[in-house]
Amino acid sequence: MARVSDGSKKTRILDSAVVEIAQRGYNQTTVARIAKRAGVADGTIYLYFKNKEEILFSLFERAMGRFIETGRTRLNESLSASEKLKQIIELHLTLVGEDRDQAIITQVELRHSLHFMDQLSRAQVGEYLGIIGQVVVQGQETGEFRKDLDPVFAAKAIFGVLDEMATDWVLSHRNTRLESKAPSVVEFVLGGLKK
Repeated sequence: MARVSDGSKKTRILDSAVVEIAQRGYNQTTVARIAKRAGVADGTIYLYFKNKEEILFSLFERAMGRFIETGRTRLNESLSASEKLKQIIELHLTLVGEDRDQAIITQVELRHSLHFMDQLSRAQVGEYLGIIGQVVVQGQETGEFRKDLDPVFAAKAIFGVLDEMATDWVLSHRNTRLESKAPSVVEFVLGGLKK
């Protein structure tokens, strides 16, 4: 996910936190290092965030916000369910693949804590799964997708495939473009959904 800076201090702090946490890991990153990279005083960070944990949550929320915005846009388009799902998959992999540092945080760093995972799974991940689930329901209603599938299960399975592809890409350190995997993922997912 390419970081688009609006020049605000909060954005600079988040952008700096992405780099520091990706390079050093969450536990080795200090607020002082984030502040130095952002070009702000240590105390300035506390005007925007209670602590380092809140910074990490904010990084995830910012990333998920982009997925949700993209998904909502696709839901409102007059496309078949298959085409909507194809676009969501392509955009998901493209957004993750645009920023390896952010991907390291969402795919690796956040998974070290059950507390983070518990908090995050109840927040925006649920909304994103809901968007995917709505596309599955649309496909079932139009006869594109099997009616015997639970849409909630299908949404979680689709997200799981996308999540695993992103994690594999981050951990592989290969110089490949994550979005190049989209056609295979689309074929696999649609193959499981169609009659």
